[in-house]
Amino acid sequence: MIFMKRCVIFFISAFIVIVGCKKNDKKEYYVRTIEVVCDYTFNDTTKWAITCRVWGLLKYYHPNVTSGKLDWDKVLLDRLDNINKAQTPELFNDELMGLIRDAGKYKGTVDKKWNDSMNMNVNLCWLDNSFIHDTIRNELRKIASLEVRQPSYYVDYQHIPGKIDKALAFENEKDYPLSFVDNYKYRMLALFRYWNIIYYFFPFKHLMDTSWDITLEEFIPLFLNADVLIQYKEAVLKIAAKINDGHAYTSITPNSVDFHSNISVMIDSLTVVRTPPEQSLLKRGDVILSINGQDIIHYRDSMAYIVPSSNKLCTDASINSLIDDLIMEGCELDVIRDGMNLAITERKKQRLPQKETRSFNMITPEIGYVKMDLIKTTADVDRLFDTIENVPAIIFDLRNYPSNAVVWLFCHLTDNAQFYGGTMYNQDLSRCGSYYIEELILPCMNNEKSNCDKKYRGKMVVLIYVKTFSFPEHLATLFRDSGATLIGTPTAGAQGNIADFIMPGKITAIFSSVGWFFPNVGEIQRKGVIPDIEVYPTMESIMQGKDEILEAAIRFINF
Repeated sequence: MIFMKRCVIFFISAFIVIVGCKKNDKKEYYVRTIEVVCDYTFNDTTKWAITCRVWGLLKYYHPNVTSGKLDWDKVLLDRLDNINKAQTPELFNDELMGLIRDAGKYKGTVDKKWNDSMNMNVNLCWLDNSFIHDTIRNELRKIASLEVRQPSYYVDYQHIPGKIDKALAFENEKDYPLSFVDNYKYRMLALFRYWNIIYYFFPFKHLMDTSWDITLEEFIPLFLNADVLIQYKEAVLKIAAKINDGHAYTSITPNSVDFHSNISVMIDSLTVVRTPPEQSLLKRGDVILSINGQDIIHYRDSMAYIVPSSNKLCTDASINSLIDDLIMEGCELDVIRDGMNLAITERKKQRLPQKETRSFNMITPEIGYVKMDLIKTTADVDRLFDTIENVPAIIFDLRNYPSNAVVWLFCHLTDNAQFYGGTMYNQDLSRCGSYYIEELILPCMNNEKSNCDKKYRGKMVVLIYVKTFSFPEHLATLFRDSGATLIGTPTAGAQGNIADFIMPGKITAIFSSVGWFFPNVGEIQRKGVIPDIEVYPTMESIMQGKDEILEAAIRFINF
């Protein structure tokens, strides 16, 4: 089946606002091969895995559940004790049949033409290769072939008033106090909720290091036995990190995305002080050996299990931000300086606001420099191009998080009325687990918001690095398509609109809910935007206080 939407869009924060779409009659579905687990032998772990899968399938496909007639959390919670006690496949199947009966009788037409929707980016092979009875298997296959009527109670698209934009929303997930997770039932509910939301609505399962099916079995004992609050929180952090998504933060995740934090950096396998804060005893080039008595390698390894990131470079940078935070709060450090071991006590420091500077400066008479996060409005964009129109070369610095207004900048870089903005794949909520493709076109128009008459014809260089994250990664790709050269390190590899939902214990979880694809580079998720010229910090550049990426850009322009 072929479907392609051509849409005119502009960016609003992490969301895409669709200004105009032209629909064809059929949908092209996005399909990627994922690693699955099909064979299940009955034991104390697999019975929970099958329960999770069945509960999730009924949650997103059974008409009575998707219409909101049932409190599906309560149905599960009421069944868990009997499932826990079931020590044979026969007793367990009785409980599964009870779960299906709890969902109630329904009316629906099996879509034989769909050819098993669950094969799109999820699967039903576990029904055929497990200890589930034939009656249950057949009923579940029938339910999985139903088209889900919209709106669905547990997942929907939230429409922004006055716009055509939509964002994936899980507004009817129930919250529970943190004290409830002392009961294993609510911990299992947390695992089942998280696993199924990612299973059906995360578009990047094919990019995970570990099959999501395998992760389910791995985390069942962690959640089941997390009877101490700190263990539950750790289990939540760890499973969020397992999806290999830089957006996969929770409300209890240590803050590790700080665009202004630049105290420490990784060089080879060393943690090196790059920019000591004011009133610090640290110096450029100090190699950190331990922090608060903990070996730095051990600290980094322990944080890597709970820090959400899309790749190793992003993990290292996120952990550096955590180290920077400890330094600012005050800590004990052991460092090597000039070949000598030193013990340093850092006191708590005042966090000063970032100094506002001009968004545009001339580095040389021939080279201009634009700090992208200081462009706040479309009027700023127009004033910028009034200034740079005749400058021979411009460096756009994307090592920050710009405002939404910068998207209008691209109107000044093309003569076309519109240009390709990427291919997006969205969830088809009538077939949970499947994704359809939309081709997106960015507008270039004159209107009351921005005057696009003035065009820039000079040489463009864009600075990126590992903390160029999410929306700026898309901007970097659009710059490249507009003729710019990208210089720096690969970016964070976390792109796409985000969705959030509540977990038991009043924990909010986030993930990338929309996939992006660019014909010239493929998917940015995980690998990031790869610069045309890669530049990394060195001990020499740190000791000399250089901005090696900016200097490489100047050399490139002058070459």
